[in-house]
Amino acid sequence: MSDLTTRATAQPLTVEEAIDRMPRVGLSRGAWLALMLAFFFANYDIGVFAVSIPSMISGIGLNPADLSWPVAANLAGYAVGAYIFGHISDRRGRQLGLFLTIALLGVGGALTAVSWDAASLSFFRFLTGGGMGAVLALCSAYIGEMAPKNRRGKYLSLLYVIGGILNLIVGFASLPVLAALPSEGWRILMGFGGLVLLILPFINRRDLMESPRWLAEQGRIDEATEVVRSMQRTVGVEVARGTLAAPAHHLPDVEAERPLRTLLRPPLLWRLLTVLGFWFIFYIAMYGFSSYLPLILEGVGVSTSNALLVTVLTRGAPLIVGFIVVALIEKWERRTMIIIGTLVFALGIVLIILGWGDAWATAGSLLATAGIAFMATPAYTYTAEVFPTAARGTAASICDGLGHLGGAVAPFIILPILLGAGAVPAGATMIALLIVSALLIRMGVRTKDRSLAEISS
Repeated sequence: MSDLTTRATAQPLTVEEAIDRMPRVGLSRGAWLALMLAFFFANYDIGVFAVSIPSMISGIGLNPADLSWPVAANLAGYAVGAYIFGHISDRRGRQLGLFLTIALLGVGGALTAVSWDAASLSFFRFLTGGGMGAVLALCSAYIGEMAPKNRRGKYLSLLYVIGGILNLIVGFASLPVLAALPSEGWRILMGFGGLVLLILPFINRRDLMESPRWLAEQGRIDEATEVVRSMQRTVGVEVARGTLAAPAHHLPDVEAERPLRTLLRPPLLWRLLTVLGFWFIFYIAMYGFSSYLPLILEGVGVSTSNALLVTVLTRGAPLIVGFIVVALIEKWERRTMIIIGTLVFALGIVLIILGWGDAWATAGSLLATAGIAFMATPAYTYTAEVFPTAARGTAASICDGLGHLGGAVAPFIILPILLGAGAVPAGATMIALLIVSALLIRMGVRTKDRSLAEISS
């Protein structure tokens, strides 16, 4: 008789225990396809907008200065949507939160394709940002809740790698479109993002089913048991008999109906400030680096042509590093990987601003990009797993959504230093920000091989 059956006969497993004992995630192929597409399209929109800018300027007749508004509107929508849909996912369920955020992402992308001036483009980019803001955070939280405790990071990192490969392929495929249709090609590329709506039919009782951990937190144990049984059948393990037990661990002040109020009180307030502070400060440095890398390279003596070549070369580093992350994420502490990646990013900037020539600048650029790729998946996994189920959607979305406002701050911090004082002071500022963000996340809790209930308690 299996351990699962013995435990079920003597004392029912909790929902947490039943999931953590599974050998893998009990999701259908349709669910995995939907999650892969969600990660792909969320990142696709960000990348394709950047390469579409010249075509967009020509097609609508914009001034380059006009583009600051749609970019700012997109980031503002990101922050607003992150909170709204994260809050909905905690109060009404993961399925509804995912459905609404994906629907808005698709509608916003499709409407962006029919923009006719700067004002309409800005409004539609705000809508798109509202959908984009919670997709990655909620998908990360969803996978964490559906996965056993020793599989959360691995599955998430695999989705990031696959999404990165797809985005690289689509990125190259977009170039002939823009070349053939210099004034209208951007409409095809932006409209393609509307295909994310194809995910919506997969949000059902068979594929992207409701999170059993969330159901259990709501007291809906019978429904949670049915979902867990379905997951057990999918992975081919013996199905537990009888109804599963309610969660064994609770924070006494977790209120399912008021996730934000819960997060703003101890002991969760410190975690929220720690993780949000990390993301906000990190994003100032990351957006400063990614947005102004050619200018930084030129500032240390790299020629304009070589600076653009180096910028393109950095696109390949995340794919290579992604496979390393897949191999390590369940073996190393998540917090440690975040710190290592952040400091490697900082070291890469050091190599750039030393001014030792093109070779060192290229190596530094690749190292910095590799550092970002190394910490990204562990950071998203960590953000979703350090908060209790009743407030996880809200917390993860706030940290990522408001954290992205650091990207909006970057032009007002990094760019003036870069243009006024030069590349070296700008690089030194980013290095200092990265060290601070690494110190912040160092104060977080340990999560490796611990159940979500144990981490929350």
